[in-house]
Amino acid sequence: MKLLIYMLPLLMIGACKTTQTDSVITNTNTMEETIDKNSGCPDDGTCGIEVYKNKKLTILDDGTGSLYPEMIEGDAMVVEYTYFREGPEGTVDGNYSETIHFEIPQAATNLKKENAALADVNLYYGKHCFCKGEAGYYPVTDGKLLVDVSEEGLVFDLIFNVNKTSQVVRHISEMIKFD
Repeated sequence: MKLLIYMLPLLMIGACKTTQTDSVITNTNTMEETIDKNSGCPDDGTCGIEVYKNKKLTILDDGTGSLYPEMIEGDAMVVEYTYFREGPEGTVDGNYSETIHFEIPQAATNLKKENAALADVNLYYGKHCFCKGEAGYYPVTDGKLLVDVSEEGLVFDLIFNVNKTSQVVRHISEMIKFD
């Protein structure tokens, strides 16, 4: 019974649904979010992008052979793109999401990486679902990434394919304005 009393506030918070929009501005010293959504987001879901300054992306092994990204303090910028699709009404585990992570070196103004060279920016694709044997993070080695960075913001275009699993998002073209 005591457990139920302690869990009730968590259940109430989890039951609240916030309004999701494509235009979010967050003013913090470590992160900027998308102001202008360009393309890449499928119509059946919502997408978001976050840029973390003064971070570095490390890829860790969870001990079972599965990989996952972790951001640590560093001298780079980490870009995290997320696609989310809500599951059918009445399902607990029907949600589906994909994340794409990569890092931009601090001194970079223009980047062009293709195929195996995508490892230079730690480009990883994550699939998050209740889908046996497919969920997890995968290194991206088939694609092309173009990045332009300025004091005002960054623009990137990514076309990629993950050969080890199915994916929804294959092309992302974004412009992020820094405050």
